[in-house]
Amino acid sequence: MVFSSITFIFYFLVIVISLYAIAKGALRNGVLLLSSLFFYFYGEGKMTIILIAVLVFSYYYARFIEIHHQRIFLALGLVITFLPLVYYKYSGFILENFGIIYRVALPLGISFFSFQAASYIIDVYRAQVKASRSILNYGTYLTFFGQLVAGPIVRYETIAKEVERERKIDIDECYYGLRRFTIGFAKKCIIANTLGAIVLEFEGVDSSIIYWSIAIFEVVQLYFDFSAYSDMAIGLGLVFGLHFLENFDYPLYAPSIRDFWRRWHMSLGTWFKDYVYFPLGGSRCKTSKHIFNLLLVWLLTGLWHGAAYSFIIWGLYFGIFIILERYTPLKKITEVPILRNIYCLFVVFVGFVFFNHSADPFGFIIKMFTFEGALSNEALYLLSSYLPILIISCILASPLLKKIYERFKDLKWMHYLEALGIIVLFIGSLAYLVGAGFDPFLYFRF
Repeated sequence: MVFSSITFIFYFLVIVISLYAIAKGALRNGVLLLSSLFFYFYGEGKMTIILIAVLVFSYYYARFIEIHHQRIFLALGLVITFLPLVYYKYSGFILENFGIIYRVALPLGISFFSFQAASYIIDVYRAQVKASRSILNYGTYLTFFGQLVAGPIVRYETIAKEVERERKIDIDECYYGLRRFTIGFAKKCIIANTLGAIVLEFEGVDSSIIYWSIAIFEVVQLYFDFSAYSDMAIGLGLVFGLHFLENFDYPLYAPSIRDFWRRWHMSLGTWFKDYVYFPLGGSRCKTSKHIFNLLLVWLLTGLWHGAAYSFIIWGLYFGIFIILERYTPLKKITEVPILRNIYCLFVVFVGFVFFNHSADPFGFIIKMFTFEGALSNEALYLLSSYLPILIISCILASPLLKKIYERFKDLKWMHYLEALGIIVLFIGSLAYLVGAGFDPFLYFRF
């Protein structure tokens, strides 16, 4: 069940909100927990047992490690927590390196809820949070359907006070939550899906300018697709009184690769920074050690996204550019207005070929730079037809609309215009959804 579906919006969500409004006290967390488990079971069936196993283990082990505060127990707990992730996501990749073909279905969202469970155990060990005394409350945190299968990765301390106390329904927050959900819904159905359809139109045209177009359109599509899910997750959290941190901050307008990754999938970057990079010593060490720390973090970041060498290369590719920006004259480019943005986008568009075309990324990149057939009639026709959509998408991916809204939001007429706009967006998104059919979020595969 995906957010951008009739089943979710008009059946599941309506029923859950109704039950949540009727319930009182701790029963509200009970509604969310049972609804989340049903949500996951609806799509994954028997794989739900893995989610429940991670939930039960991390809950009781955190209580154990709070009492038996030893590093060996922390390491053991993390190994057990990550065992399902390693088996389902990486066993096939590992065995293939020994000539053994082995395939196993990957449970949806296992990378996300495994990382949340691990962060909870670590934070309890560090005494940053107290271990929950209610598996109902902890289960609400770990399994909440709003961000269960594609993030953002939420740390327990972020919403600990909210899941542990009785939450009252706030009409204003419900409105802002539904508004945020609708914006994400529109980004997915109208923009991301349209960009994806254009990429399909480009396929099969052997022209370097088309290969460049595919690379660019795919990055913009991925941004709208994934940020849409984050918008919808954050909005759903607000509806139920849970406040999640932002996951995107206009990354396509970043002035450097380092800054790009501070703005893209921020919850994952924060996770690796707090639980891998800083424990390794961060940047407060010798240059050689710092470079090693960065390469290791980006190696793991690549592996997190997928069990394939293309993802490893993708991670190391960005890690190397971050190192170059810090220790070479390349840093000067990131200080020149306009040029720095062009540089950053160029690196991103090329780098994400490893992400989007894992079967043969080098072959794709070679075709981008051969410049064969660049000015063919078919290539120019396709480019001229869809370039306006790309330009509009890039404007929508910028902070321009937000700045305009912030300037006029306190005017009385703006409230009516905003409400009308949300209604139009919702109806328009539904129309696109019905016409396009099923189209899951791209990050579901991770």
